[in-house]
Amino acid sequence: MKRYPVLAVLLLLLWSQVASAQVVVAEGEGADRQSALRDAARNAVEQVVGTLVDARTLVQGASVQLDAIYARSQGFVRDVQVMEERPYGDGVRVKARMDVNTDADAPLLANLSMVMNLNDPRIAVIVSRADGSGRDASAEAALNQKLVALGFHHVVDPSLMASLQGAERLGNLAAGGSALAAAGRTLGADYLVLGELTVSGQTISLPDGQGGYSTTLLKTGNARLTGRILRFDTGEVLGTFETTGRGAGNGLEVAEQAAAARAAAAAAQKMEGRFRHLSTQLGQTVELQVFTSDQEAVRQLVTDLKSLGTVQAVYLRESGAGKSIVSVETVEPAAALMDRLKAKSRLGIFIDSVTSASARLAVSRR
Repeated sequence: MKRYPVLAVLLLLLWSQVASAQVVVAEGEGADRQSALRDAARNAVEQVVGTLVDARTLVQGASVQLDAIYARSQGFVRDVQVMEERPYGDGVRVKARMDVNTDADAPLLANLSMVMNLNDPRIAVIVSRADGSGRDASAEAALNQKLVALGFHHVVDPSLMASLQGAERLGNLAAGGSALAAAGRTLGADYLVLGELTVSGQTISLPDGQGGYSTTLLKTGNARLTGRILRFDTGEVLGTFETTGRGAGNGLEVAEQAAAARAAAAAAQKMEGRFRHLSTQLGQTVELQVFTSDQEAVRQLVTDLKSLGTVQAVYLRESGAGKSIVSVETVEPAAALMDRLKAKSRLGIFIDSVTSASARLAVSRR
């Protein structure tokens, strides 16, 4: 699903230039000189980021990350030289030359790239206890919080996963197959993070000075969390991780909770690494805007797309009011994909416009 292969290259080039900066001339408006300069700084940063990201092809939610970048524009700009200043309405307008430090917030840009490359997928998290006592809400929350912090905007609420609770059901999901695909369609999810948490605890004993040991009031806990990242539509395992944690406390439950929390925190970091790796491995995603009120034609279009040898997966994202959004994982650009589709499909297909990663089309049954 590598939507922006050029973006990744450009980001790497920018990040490698830590000691340099991109010189930008920008204008800004404000009630006074300082507010006008702040506006100019935002516009300068927007110019630089805009060379990396085509706003027309941003996935839903990615604009939120861009807003975060622009809001922190002062952290990107240095060596400001005012070239022109003049009254503008009730305020001031300035024109300034400034250096935009493209390495000022590399993690934020890296997260933006990852989310877009994965097409901002819907991700569901289930962590079950190895003793069969059910789901572990704290571990699920830790993983979900990490996904949200990374910029993913379609993290499935844990409460919606309640229907999947139970060792037998989770076992079926882990095995993949039709049950997994059906669950994915029901939840509208693309990926499942499936984890299992094992926790144990014991009383801490210390040497008594007489060759033996005496028990204390302190307890120690040990936890191990194993996880897998699965594709909902196929059950394919895309990544695995395993972490451990230790904790101590005055009670056994407190010690075990502390250990589980450390294991979950470490698992969140491992999960992040797996998704980052995944975002660099998947093929291009082509987004199709399909204009028709005939849902049967849309279903036929999805079937036809899946039958093409260059297509890895097809997702019907939205449908209604005469328009459907279809995401296609493919190894070829949109124009070539459309040519292949028209040659094979029995649908009437009218192409309105095509870019490298998107297309607008109308379809009808003949």
